[in-house]
Amino acid sequence: MKWRWQILGFLMICLTGWSGPVDAQSDLVSAGRNFAEMACSPCHVVSDRYKVPILRNPGPSFAEIAARTSTTGDSLRTYLRSTHRDMGQSGRMPNPRLLDFEIDEVVAYILSLREH
Repeated sequence: MKWRWQILGFLMICLTGWSGPVDAQSDLVSAGRNFAEMACSPCHVVSDRYKVPILRNPGPSFAEIAARTSTTGDSLRTYLRSTHRDMGQSGRMPNPRLLDFEIDEVVAYILSLREH
């Protein structure tokens, strides 16, 4: 009888630890969506809550970016950390100067938009 309680306790510990990363990822995605709606929506369609960017020739929607086969977490991080504007081309995305945690949030949100 005592071993049943030990097994039950072990299973409860395993299940509690198992739900943690999912919750953390969900929080990261939610924070990324909130941040992107604030910081990125003037130029991109970020979510279904914001349909029309202010920019006259808007950048690609986050859903389009997520759907690209070349889009990975690493490619997004590299892009968001670099300067994108060429001196001779107006309309290119400027370096958003995001902090590392903001980049992680936005990347998590964009990747969450992929259709499974």
